[in-house]
Amino acid sequence: MATLPKEPAEDARKQSFWMPGNYVRTVHRTERSFQACNDIVACFMERAKVEKQYAQQLSQWSSKWKSIVDSRPLYGSLMRAWQCFFTSTERLSALHSSISQSLTSEEGVRVKTWQKETFPKKIFCGFRESYDTNTSFSRAQKPWSKKLMKLEKVRVAYHKACQREQAALEKEKQANENSEMSQEKKQKMTEAREKATEEKEMARDKYEKILEDVSTYTPRYMEEMEAIFEQSQEEERKRISFLKQVFLSIHRHLDVTNNESVKAVYSELHQTLMAIDEQDDLKWWKNNHGPGMPTDWPKIEEWVPPVKKLKRKKRDQKGKESRP
Repeated sequence: MATLPKEPAEDARKQSFWMPGNYVRTVHRTERSFQACNDIVACFMERAKVEKQYAQQLSQWSSKWKSIVDSRPLYGSLMRAWQCFFTSTERLSALHSSISQSLTSEEGVRVKTWQKETFPKKIFCGFRESYDTNTSFSRAQKPWSKKLMKLEKVRVAYHKACQREQAALEKEKQANENSEMSQEKKQKMTEAREKATEEKEMARDKYEKILEDVSTYTPRYMEEMEAIFEQSQEEERKRISFLKQVFLSIHRHLDVTNNESVKAVYSELHQTLMAIDEQDDLKWWKNNHGPGMPTDWPKIEEWVPPVKKLKRKKRDQKGKESRP
């Protein structure tokens, strides 16, 4: 068996959008949206710094270890594979530097420009949208608020009349139960109770009339308030749509898994690693540092008489004669 929906608590009713003044939450949403844009820019400017620092750290790491590796005794395809890590890292460093630049110069500037166009301000009144929305809500709610105040006034009066009647009923009951009380006093108690009941009925009639007036006016009030609310909703929809596109754009910048440059870097690195060939490396070492090196095996070497050197004077004289 389906259960009936619970009626909202008293506090929930007081906090309802329809109650006087509670539309201010919608009015303040504009200011909060503006602040949210500031927070988004600050957030991803900080991420841009992280990307820049990461790029610098990658570059520093690559430079440091590249010089160390060049002095190490590795060789051949294994050395080329190790060195390829540094080449790939330099390319990744450049990529993360470009991500940092994109977040700063593209997305940050984009949001700031849109923010300036979307949140115009009115002199001494804050944001124009907030001022206009607040004015429209206030104008639409003012007649209904007045009727509601009247209703509250007659409601209080009616409840007081009910209390007076209840007190008169109790006194009348006590008087009737008191055998020592005179009939005259009992009659006065009865008359007081009848008067209280009459006043209560009159207060209830007035209460019902004011309530009927409020109920009759409520549809018009709701229509006007909803129209203003929907205008505010449309502005907020535009803001949400824009920020969604900003987030998607930031995602494209940060999502390195779908970046073709990153794919190329790791693809080339993988190919270099797969090209490590132990047989080729061992053969290279054998031919350059092992038994495969060319050598002159010992053999009989014939004696060749040395060439006699001319004395210095004869050499100088012979040199002068040979000059033109």
